[in-house]
Formats: sequence, structure tokens, C-alpha cells
Amino acid sequence: MLAVLIFDQLNDVVYLRCDHKFVRHVRAMAHAQRLLGDGQVDLDLVTQLDPNIVVQLFSPLVTSQRIMATQFNNPYTSISCQDGTNVVFKEYAGYLFVGVGNQEESQLQRIVSVAIRMVQLIVGPCVTILKKSEEKCSLLDSLLEAWQNLYGREQSYLVEALERLVVNAELSAAAVKSLATVIDMMKPCKDLSPCHALFFVRNKLLALYSSRSAPELSASDLLFLNLMVAASQIKDGDYTEDAAPKVAVTPEEKREDDGIELDSSDSGEFCSSPNTPSLGRNASQAEESQGKIRSNVLLLRTDTCQLTPHLVHHETLSDGLSLVIVSEVNRTQMSIQLLTLLSGLEEMLSGELNGRGKLILDACDAAVKKSQELAKRIPKGKAFERVERALQQVQYRWDNLKRSGLEDWLKGGDSNVPTRVDASLTSLVDLTRSAWRAACLCISASSTASQVESAVAMASEQMADYCHFLEVKALRNMTLGCRSTLTINKYLEDFPGLVHFLYIDRSTHQLTSPTLLPDEAADVPQDSDTPASRTRSLTVSRVWSMVEFARSHLSKGHLSLMWKDTTFNYAYFLWFEDSSSNPLKVGELDENVIEALPLPGILCDDFYRAFCTQAFPGMDPSRIRIYELFCVHLGLATSPCVLEHTRRLAATIWEVAGSIDANPADLL
Repeated sequence: MLAVLIFDQLNDVVYLRCDHKFVRHVRAMAHAQRLLGDGQVDLDLVTQLDPNIVVQLFSPLVTSQRIMATQFNNPYTSISCQDGTNVVFKEYAGYLFVGVGNQEESQLQRIVSVAIRMVQLIVGPCVTILKKSEEKCSLLDSLLEAWQNLYGREQSYLVEALERLVVNAELSAAAVKSLATVIDMMKPCKDLSPCHALFFVRNKLLALYSSRSAPELSASDLLFLNLMVAASQIKDGDYTEDAAPKVAVTPEEKREDDGIELDSSDSGEFCSSPNTPSLGRNASQAEESQGKIRSNVLLLRTDTCQLTPHLVHHETLSDGLSLVIVSEVNRTQMSIQLLTLLSGLEEMLSGELNGRGKLILDACDAAVKKSQELAKRIPKGKAFERVERALQQVQYRWDNLKRSGLEDWLKGGDSNVPTRVDASLTSLVDLTRSAWRAACLCISASSTASQVESAVAMASEQMADYCHFLEVKALRNMTLGCRSTLTINKYLEDFPGLVHFLYIDRSTHQLTSPTLLPDEAADVPQDSDTPASRTRSLTVSRVWSMVEFARSHLSKGHLSLMWKDTTFNYAYFLWFEDSSSNPLKVGELDENVIEALPLPGILCDDFYRAFCTQAFPGMDPSRIRIYELFCVHLGLATSPCVLEHTRRLAATIWEVAGSIDANPADLL
């Protein structure tokens, strides 16, 4: 059983994604409490949940959580029930995210944290849009489904690191050249500045090319961009899982309430040129998927702004090969100013100013003025008029708020927000979110349609000769020849007893690992002494259990460990180096510091950079190199053998992964 729910400040359900077991469970509870009318007791024929029932059942729990948070500053993080059900809580932008299921608490926390990051990616702080926009809600649904699917079968999503498709120099150069041409063809697009173009092949990154002025895309955003591709395959029916039940939403709830259009062509599909090559797809596949260039506004993380508006176009060119075009919209500074204003207003509402009232007031005042100036740079048209109108409302309400006694209250230092000020602040928060949405979400993709169509057609033609090879190569990324004289299998033969490994350069979050194909390995003769025979009994579940076990100890501050089961020896190491490849020793960290770190991984927050900030407070985290290694050996392998292999593996992995500046330091 699994469900993710989002509640607003009034305890109404904004979003719900759940499985059929959760539906039956909720309706059984509702029936027991006589919340269902006559004739509504058939629990196996239900595809929707009445939002009123969900609210009635969850309101006591949600209300209790909010009271613990606001009045006692001690909110619940989780609740365990006698029947094995776990409930976890997280808050974002004033909305309460709740995860309910039979999974372990740590797994539910990860699911809810990923859901929050996806909400940030799709709608930023305007979470209520999910209740009113079927398109945004559907996008979140498909992203969550794609993540759950890939998390259960792809090593890159298990460890949250990027896996590169290893190809020869000729093919790599051809892919980069094609992407460079795509970037050139996107230059005429107005209101778009830096640009990136990427090729993904079956969840692996083939090539990435960026314009000169473009800030680097983070590894977590690259993983999310690949999720977008996987999510579109779900919409096309490539996945056969049953659709998740939904909360019924009334037509009145879909209406806009602040004058800002919900769906202003900020995402969707448009038809590409009918003569785009099919790249080896069969006729039915080509007919179904051709012409579906999908476009979405996504809020990616950059060093400048945590919610930087980007216009993303993507299309699957062949089975497995996908092109993604990412363009930053010229709204970054606008997003910064409105988010600064929103953050200041929410801080005032909390009442916990700690003597910073004057600083927050000045920051909000400056943000209101700067956003008005930035609006003048938006090209004239409907978008400009919409943003201008929204910002005028913000300016008017801000001036009224200052006249309502705001400054006197801030000077007084009282933590209790006056009733009149509280009402004005709450109203202004809603208006600021609407203005941010008008400026950063309601962005039309139609103006770039012709350039994108031409770029897709060109890339399709240039990559047509390589598609079949790439499809096959992606299935056995590290089992075919990685270099002219070295394969990953031959590499493993240099380490007797080593069955599998995952090596991750956490400075760039790139994964190097053999492709895990236990089903095919099972066909190898029993007496065969090859890497494939060693993996005969290595199942996916064992690797996933290994990673989860190591993470549970990493969350407690344990950076190296070894353990075994009846079949295998397992080892895990996390180590750090300075820019000269000298090892850095981690001192003792306070337990409270460790507990405050995010979950291990990068999709929600970068655990590794956060750890570096705490472990090496006097150093710039960007100058610290971080490495992570998981190893699986046969059970007969001794501890000295495992340690020796990990040392040699870390020192020679560049032979498979590619050249690096210097070899990693000794693990010990």
C-alpha cells in the first residue's frame, strides 16, 4: 500500500496519488465509520476517492501535526500504526506532504522528499495549481510513476548518479556535433538565453552540449530531465501498469480564483514536421510517436536561483534515443526577486524574526521595486500585460500592508502577529505567488515551435545511422568493449572473487558499474569461471538491499563498513580528497548535525555537499573531491582481499570510466 497526499492550509486535499490497496483501505475505514452512503460498499470497483471522505479521515491527523508544528515547534516526522502502516510528514511552502504505506519509514521519507522536489520542479511554491490544473497534476503523476519504475530497476536511480553511455570517440563526436547544430538552430528564439541539448539512450546520457553562457546543469536536474522522457513514454503507453486512482475534483475547484490563467500554453505537445525520419521504428510506432514534441516549463536549480524557469522540449527519435532541448527563460532575476519577497512575507507570518525585522522589511521593499523594473524587460504582449497587472496588485497590497502597522510591529519585536497585519500578510502571500506564476510559469512554447521542429528533424537525420547500435549498446553499456583492448568483464577478471561494484565520483555524480544482467547470467554453465558465472546468484534485490543497508549506516555517520550474508561479502566506502588528491580525514560529527543532514542522494538535496560543509567547515565544498564505492565479493573472500581489491579498484577505475586528473587516494 502506498499513497502521497498534499494538504493545504485549510486541510483540503490538493493532490493525491495512491494505489488500489490504499483506496480499498480508506473506503473500508470510511465504511466502518459510516461515512459512505448506501450502495457504496463494493471496495473492488472503485477508481476514485471522494475528497470529502479523505479530508474527514485525515483532518484530525493533519490538524494535530500543524498544532505540534506551530504551537510547540515539535512537529511529527512519522507515525507507526499497529497494523504495520507508516505515515511520514514533510512541509513545503505551507503545504503538508503526507506519505502513507507499508514501506519502511526511510523509504517513505524518500518518496515524499522526491515528490516535494518534483512539485518544486513543476509548479514551484504555487502548489494549489495541482488541484486546478489537470495537466500539471498529470505531469506530476507520470514523473512519480517513472521515478518509482526506474528506482526499482536502474542502478543510476538507486544511487542517484548519472550513468554515461560509453561509446567510441567517433560516435561521441558525431553526437556532440549534432547537438551543437541544435544549439545554433535555437539561437533565433526570443526571450531565451543560455541553452543545452542532450541525447539520452535508455536512461543513460550519451552526450551533452551547452552554449557558452549557459550555467552547468546539475546531475540531479539531468536525472529529472531523463525522468521527463520516461514520463512521456508512460503517457504513450509504453508502461503497462494500471493507472493510479485519483481524488475526484469538482468543476468549481478547477476554476481560477486570482485572475491568472492556469494553462497558458506553458506546456503540452505540438506537431513536428511530417517528414521527420522514423529512425528504424516500425510503421505503427512511428505513426504513434512521431510529431509529439513535448514542451514543459521546468524550474531547474542553478547557482543563481533555486527555481530558474527553463523551457524544455523533448522527443523520442527512436526506440531508446531521445533528444532534450533546455533553454533558460529570461525570468531568472524576476524569480529571485519574487521568491525573496515571498520568503520575507512567510518569515513575518511565522513571527520568528529574531531581531531581523528591519532587514526583512528592507529586503521585501527592494524586491517589490526591482520586480517592477524587471517586468519592463519582458517583450510587449499578453505575457507582459499579465505580469504587469499582477505586479501592480502586489505593489498596491504591499503599500497597504506597510500602512496597516507593519513597521511598528516589526520595531516592537513582538512574536505574535497582529490580526490586521496577519490578514494582510496572508493575502499578499497569495498575490505574490500569483505574480510569480504569471512571470515564471505562464510561458508560451509556441513561439519556439518552428526552431524546435527544424532542430529535431536535423538531429533525427544526423543520428539515423547510429540508432540501432545505440539501442543495443544501452542494454549492455559496460559489458561490450569499453576500450580497444579492455572490457568491463576483462577488468573484473583482474579481481578474483569480485562479483559486482558501483563506483561513483560524487564530485560530478557519475556512476561506473557493470550492467546487472542476472537473468542472462543464469544460463552460464555452472563450472564456468567467468564474471558472468559469478553473478549467477547475484540478484537485483541483493544489490538494492546492499545500497539501502549502506545508506542506513551512512545516515548515522558511518563512512566505511563491511558485512556478509550466506553468499556474498559486501563493502561500502565514502572518502574525501582535496584538489591535490590528498586524503581528507573526517572528524567526529555531533549526532544532531548528522540527523539534520538530508537523505543520502542528490535528487532531494545534495547529501554529499551538505556533509562536506559540516565535516570540513574551513574548506570550499566545491574544492573537495568525493568518492563512493560499493563492492560485492563471493562469500569466501577474506577481509584483507576485499580491502586490497577496493584499493586497486579505486586507483584503476579510470581505465574503464575514462581519464581523470589524478587517482583517488587510498581508501584507508
